[in-house]
Amino acid sequence: MARALVIIVLLLTLGCGDGIIIFSVNLGVISGPPSCSGGGGRFNLQEQEGLLLVVILTSSSSIVLANGQRGTCADLAANDPVEVNGRRSGDQISAKTVTVH
Repeated sequence: MARALVIIVLLLTLGCGDGIIIFSVNLGVISGPPSCSGGGGRFNLQEQEGLLLVVILTSSSSIVLANGQRGTCADLAANDPVEVNGRRSGDQISAKTVTVH
C-alpha cells in the first residue's frame, strides 16, 4: 500500500517554476485548535512520522466527518485523526478534502 502511494505521489509531482508542487495524501492528527474564518481556515497537521504541516482550508475545501456527514472547519478539533488530500508545497497543504477518521 505504501509503495503504491509513493508511486502515485511521484506520478502527480509537477515542476512549477523554481519549486515543486506535489499532490499528496497526508495522514495524522490535528495539532492544536484549528483557526477558522469565513469559509476557510487552517490547522497544523502532525503526521505519523512526526512532520508538522500547515493545512490551508478554502471555501472549496471539502470536509467529511467520521459519521460521513459534510462538515466545516468549525467541526474540526485538536487531536482529531484526519486524512488530508491536496496540493503540497513545502510545509503547507492546500486542502482539497479533509476526512476525519
